[in-house]
Amino acid sequence: MSENAIGRRQALRGAGIAAGGVAVAGLATATPALADSGNSNGLLGSWMCVRQDTGSPDKVRLVLSFSSGGVVLSHDISPAGPPFTGTWSSEGKSFRLTMWTGQAGDQGPNSVGPTIRVRAWGSVSHGTLTAKYQVTVFAPMSDTQVVDSGTGTVTGRRITA
Repeated sequence: MSENAIGRRQALRGAGIAAGGVAVAGLATATPALADSGNSNGLLGSWMCVRQDTGSPDKVRLVLSFSSGGVVLSHDISPAGPPFTGTWSSEGKSFRLTMWTGQAGDQGPNSVGPTIRVRAWGSVSHGTLTAKYQVTVFAPMSDTQVVDSGTGTVTGRRITA
């Protein structure tokens, strides 16, 4: 591995997408923070989620947000991690998304580092979002040279206003 490579755990922890809706069980009766117009299968708005990488006992809490126009944002909040930005679409009861983020290189915040892509697919049923995801870490300045990858699951409940 080169000097610019980062550890698997650091890269995948920074990869921040959701798994395991443990956080907000009692909010099902409150009004959603952003009402869904019916064309996105109840995804619009923000979700408090928990994600877990396959093979790891660690769980990460995050906020996953879907907006009209197909924009998705994800941000690990415990432990904190970098935000991810991307796009999403839905068909029937299913959705899919692709998000990206970057990390600083070995020389600090202004140096070129790896980029991370997360692809996820899932659905919303009975007020619970569930999905599986695939994380791919690319070498600095490359969108083809894979330096690490992983998979995991995410579940969550809608955040209410």
